[in-house]
Amino acid sequence: MQAIRRPTLDEINRWFTAAVIGGGAAGGSLVSILYVGALPVGLWRLSQGLIALPRERGVRIIGMAFLAYFAAETLSTLVNYTGPDDLLQGIGANLPFIAFLIVFGRLSLTPRADVLRWAEYGAIAGGLAAGLSALVEIFVRGAPRAEGLAGNSGPFALISAALFGFCIAIAIYRDGRMRQFAVAAALSAAVALILSGMRSLWPMLVISPLLLAWLLDFVPRAVFTRKTALAVVAAAAVVASLGYSTVETRVMSLVRDFEKVDAGNYDNSLGQRLRVWSAAIELIEQAPIFGQGPAHARGALQAAASEQGEKEITFSHAHNLVLNALMRSGVFGLAAVIAMFVVPLWVAGRAEKDELGRIGYTLMVVVCATYLVNGAVNISFGHDIVDSFYLYSMITGTYLVFGPSSTPRYRRLDDGSRVAIDRPASSTG
Repeated sequence: MQAIRRPTLDEINRWFTAAVIGGGAAGGSLVSILYVGALPVGLWRLSQGLIALPRERGVRIIGMAFLAYFAAETLSTLVNYTGPDDLLQGIGANLPFIAFLIVFGRLSLTPRADVLRWAEYGAIAGGLAAGLSALVEIFVRGAPRAEGLAGNSGPFALISAALFGFCIAIAIYRDGRMRQFAVAAALSAAVALILSGMRSLWPMLVISPLLLAWLLDFVPRAVFTRKTALAVVAAAAVVASLGYSTVETRVMSLVRDFEKVDAGNYDNSLGQRLRVWSAAIELIEQAPIFGQGPAHARGALQAAASEQGEKEITFSHAHNLVLNALMRSGVFGLAAVIAMFVVPLWVAGRAEKDELGRIGYTLMVVVCATYLVNGAVNISFGHDIVDSFYLYSMITGTYLVFGPSSTPRYRRLDDGSRVAIDRPASSTG
């Protein structure tokens, strides 16, 4: 009987990329299980010499930005320490942020063109799966809002919005059947985003295409024939019809909430957010330097917000990126969150880029834009699915920018794994 062949690290990278990029919406915590699991496995492979940390200065700087977030959360945890449970919530939950350089090192064993292609496969499959999942939830199960296996409409919508941007990008720079699949997946992801009911992310249906058209020098006449344009318009009309009921319900709900708040009634969705923001500001004023601590911020927020009205508040976060960072880990936490957006875009933006690098940088910009828009009234970090998707998207984009211009040479080991040797230095290092 022939023994089962173990997959090489190159093969693992391809499937891993497709799964983590595409699995977050419909697959839920699958992506966080895969990404978090890559840390201990990566450390073992690093100790065995099977992978190596990146040498490129730009990559290391970007990796330091994510380590800074881990450090800020750890510092706040230690300052506000009350017991062992604090370590799990403040340090253990943030371990994915220290995996950047290690996961990057493993990914560098795969040629950049292959990484991009499998990221495209994942994005297209993920967009199609997200839309199908949302349709089943709303029209078959009768759920009020689509959530996917995440069990929460927030992460489902955020990943769907990012996949929408990914697929629009693929439709711009690819052609043939890949473009057709990408357009279908983008429309499917749009359906998922709309049916999630997350109003704050709906603007990405306009922002992402405009941003991508600018970054990729999109020329409509080079992509759309009259027949293709009509097909896209028809498909968009179908998407609009599927999402009309949800859009109408959510918009009218917002209008009613404004009327209630104007009348002094804060026991509604909008009013609760205003109470939470007010409570978060109070907590920030109490501990502006180190914050309340990751393990204590949730309880403190719920208690402070519940005191401001008759209805108890059960929100787990401040529903704003800036307020949540300051409340959890103070000014150090906010500085680290800003760094996780600014540093990757600044460093990758200044690097010399070939066509693959340009595409990688574009994907980084789209993901950052999506997370920033989401952060206006929600959180962008502090959730396993959200964190894992952002981190691996940044790893993938960074590798496309800084990875070697030629295919690495490999040495095959006895267990079937391959190790890169004589790796070409990056021209941007």
